[in-house]
Amino acid sequence: MFWIKKRQQYTPELLSLHIPKTAGTSFRNILKEEYGENAVVRLDINSIGETRCNEVLYEKEKTPSAKVLHGHFSYNAIYQRFDLPGEIKIITWVRDPVERVISNYYYLESQLIAILKEEQRNLSILCKIQRSLLEYARHEINRNRQFKFLEGSECTDFAFIGIQEYFEQDLKELRQVLNWQKPPRLIHQNKTPKVRPPLDREILEEIAQLNSLDLALYQKVLAFRGKIQHHA
Repeated sequence: MFWIKKRQQYTPELLSLHIPKTAGTSFRNILKEEYGENAVVRLDINSIGETRCNEVLYEKEKTPSAKVLHGHFSYNAIYQRFDLPGEIKIITWVRDPVERVISNYYYLESQLIAILKEEQRNLSILCKIQRSLLEYARHEINRNRQFKFLEGSECTDFAFIGIQEYFEQDLKELRQVLNWQKPPRLIHQNKTPKVRPPLDREILEEIAQLNSLDLALYQKVLAFRGKIQHHA
């Protein structure tokens, strides 16, 4: 007789809200090392409420079986979509808003270059469709993204809010908050290429103005964490 081994069922105990370009992919791998490959589920909810579980469309009402739900979803969206356990812990990471926008832009640019492989195919598609950094930053969907992800929440709603500029230091503190038994092994992935053209002060100032809500949020988190103030 053959026995079919059932996949272990979990009740979510940790909600990891990943704002784009805040070391989320690297952090997801750290979570997998701590909780186990099968106990961490990637969960994404887009702006129209479409839900994907491990990149597959998920239409069930039941919360996915996992110890950790990690991915791109807003604070409001996850609670509207699922009935989460009252004792679940919520964590997230934030980043200097100007640096986050710039990093996101150059990361997307590098991904597009890799996909098109223009040099190998003697094409110039990217030159024709590419938007400048400011054109990208001015688009409403790319403005104040951290505020939009965390809207409806307060700092005290989170068991932990990390700051990417203090990633290694904050990771040690998070280990204590979540009672991890061993120090997490740093695994850096999806890093935006460091080589990028210098930016004029006027560009940096406009990006800051376009993300005034993010800047206020970032300063609020810095004050909440007792960190040194950063200036965009």
